[in-house]
Amino acid sequence: MLNHLVENAIDFLNKSISELQLSPKYSVIHFHTAIELFLKVRLMAEHWSLIVSPKKEPDWGEFEQGKFVSVTLEEAAKRMDKIVQSGLSDKQLDAFRIVSKHRNQMVHFYHKAETSEADERRVQGIVKEQLKAWYFLHDLLLRQWKTIFQDWMDPLAQLDVKLRQHHEFLKVVFEELKPTIKKLTDDGYWFHECPSCGFAAERHDIEIKELYVSECLVCGLKENCIQVPCPDCVDGTLLFHGEPSAKCPKCSEEFEGNILIDQFVDDSEAYLAVKDGGFYPFPLNCGECSGYETVVEVDDRQYLCTDCFAIADSFDTCEWCNDESTNLSDNTLWSGCDFCDGRAGWDND
Repeated sequence: MLNHLVENAIDFLNKSISELQLSPKYSVIHFHTAIELFLKVRLMAEHWSLIVSPKKEPDWGEFEQGKFVSVTLEEAAKRMDKIVQSGLSDKQLDAFRIVSKHRNQMVHFYHKAETSEADERRVQGIVKEQLKAWYFLHDLLLRQWKTIFQDWMDPLAQLDVKLRQHHEFLKVVFEELKPTIKKLTDDGYWFHECPSCGFAAERHDIEIKELYVSECLVCGLKENCIQVPCPDCVDGTLLFHGEPSAKCPKCSEEFEGNILIDQFVDDSEAYLAVKDGGFYPFPLNCGECSGYETVVEVDDRQYLCTDCFAIADSFDTCEWCNDESTNLSDNTLWSGCDFCDGRAGWDND
């Protein structure tokens, strides 16, 4: 049944791609359906009952016959976070919500474009939404949920190629932006090829070892970024672009996110702090992705996870195990954190 669900999601996505130009309304509707189906696959891989609406009692007999109400996008996201412990990031969920909102407008309130120019703008807007949503969904399927979707790597790769061809619809947008890009380049910014739409329109700062948000001027994709000197060559700079990997353009060496821990954790400062009875908690644990000692302090009250690239402005100490983490819940003395079971677990033992 899980296999059929994956194949159904792939089928809807293929249908959406084929309908973009001639039937944009149905392209949006089918793209939204594909997103929801992929999320349901992840829930079903945990347990079949998780894709049944929380408003209904799970019933295996009804589930086998397909006579049940399934979860919505919001319900699926909540269960992913609270039960599966493989939640969506704010950026991923926001990208999916935009497609969902557009789908609702298409179903309940849709006007056909009055001019060819308006119709072209409509398609361009849909392409931006779909490329961003696919960028985040593709990352989930091939990285975070890789063990579940590994048998479908080939059809997913084919879908990726087809969706990347959408960037042809955005060429006119890129051409119109060229004067703006040139002016910003003269002002000191530099531009990188956007991983979502494929145009060299993603604006980056020039500062080293400072956290910033890149933005694609064509499709609007925003990502947390940081640049650090390459440890293997003199002039190289590593760009970590929303994910824990970077390749030096000078020496071609590839590095993982743990290089950022070396860049931002000062062992000598930690030693002196402990020696003098002080406090140096870095690296911290990440409460967003449950990464163990993956969070560094980039600037004052600015904490970056070198694995999931989530940003936090504070951290706390678990009252049970005394480990420091971002995004800790309340009452950790009883419930613990991602790395301990708290007093409740102790009592159960």
